[in-house]
Amino acid sequence: MAPRPKYTPGSFTKNFAWAGTGFLRLHSVIRAGYSSTLSPVTREKWRADSGIKDSSLELIPINFFLHNKSGNMSVDELVFQAISRPHNIDFDRLSLFAFHLTQVGTPPQQGPQRPARWANEFAKEVLWKNDSWQSAALVHSTLDNFISQTMNASEDVRVKCRNNYRYFFELAGYLPTSGETINTGQEGWITPAIYLAWDRFVLDGAPKEKDTLLKYVDDEELYKLIGTSKAEFDEIAKVVVSLYLDAGATDRFASSTPAIAAPVSVKKVVTPTPATPPSAASWIDEEGSDEAVGRSLGSKLLQKRSRKIASQLRLHYKHRCMFCGTRLQIGDQRFYAEAAHIKPLGSPHDGPDKTGNILILCPNHHLQFDRGVIRLEMSGQDLKITSSVPGDALNGKLIKPKHALDDTCVKWHFDWFSDNRKPA
Repeated sequence: MAPRPKYTPGSFTKNFAWAGTGFLRLHSVIRAGYSSTLSPVTREKWRADSGIKDSSLELIPINFFLHNKSGNMSVDELVFQAISRPHNIDFDRLSLFAFHLTQVGTPPQQGPQRPARWANEFAKEVLWKNDSWQSAALVHSTLDNFISQTMNASEDVRVKCRNNYRYFFELAGYLPTSGETINTGQEGWITPAIYLAWDRFVLDGAPKEKDTLLKYVDDEELYKLIGTSKAEFDEIAKVVVSLYLDAGATDRFASSTPAIAAPVSVKKVVTPTPATPPSAASWIDEEGSDEAVGRSLGSKLLQKRSRKIASQLRLHYKHRCMFCGTRLQIGDQRFYAEAAHIKPLGSPHDGPDKTGNILILCPNHHLQFDRGVIRLEMSGQDLKITSSVPGDALNGKLIKPKHALDDTCVKWHFDWFSDNRKPA
């Protein structure tokens, strides 16, 4: 068997103050380096404007996170997210994805186009297993063993790389964790991640063709870098590839209002829908209306949502949100609410498709519940709402469901989002 190729650590051993400001610093220097514009800048200007003021540390963003082309720093989805949005946990997770993707164009001094290939291989070969990331992969011994096989460096350098790399997972809210699998929270960043991968691919000269783009993400096994199953990733990629091309691919940044990568999860696609006057809302049916407005992707995956169960439960609650009591009217005597599964259906969670695993919620609280911003816990015979949003009036509110909920599903959701949950 041929020996595994050895990679060099490059400037990854340098202290970028990850422990001090983390990916917030990366967010800040991207804004500064591009002068908060979505226009390519020369590498020299970027370094001068970044505010880093250390010639060696300037290489960290350039070599490992951003894209270089013909002496310029390119504009792509990571840059767009940094400039157009305040720093949040989804940016940190997208940054980790960019590091794993390790496709940076042509960096200075003829550096490698894939400078962290060892991390890319670790994510695919060790971290990802059985459709999700495994927390056991991130223990020191496992990391040390893999890095020693892949990196041509002294032991102290390898330890620095291990510590920096592992700290990325803490910055992204994945560590510490007590679970066997890591909840990557991909619903908040999977679409930007796919856009980012395609941006880098196109910037390196690939044609803007649907089949070519889909083949690329398949060949690169991007689902492993996101921590989901191939089946679920493929379903999402097939949806967003048309959105990406319709937005203009990398040309979308030339627009005064670039198209935003719509949030997508392995359960649902959330895309902007045109404003519809109440009189024209007849396309929303009683059975499966959340599918009709494009919010559900899970029904196309390994388990189909039971529309009949969800429809009956919505009627049982008269389309009122179990959390806030909102009854959203969409037409003459027509109302809208969503059926939210407490434990997601399909792989890897395999939640049961029954009424005990369903809540009836308004769209806002459905999204917050799916993100873990809002959770439920038992309080005597009632359920207590726990919200991580400062000042949220729902925090501590007791609710009395009008149908029996599965306690194991409620506990699963609470525990799943117990580690470092932050509102985006």
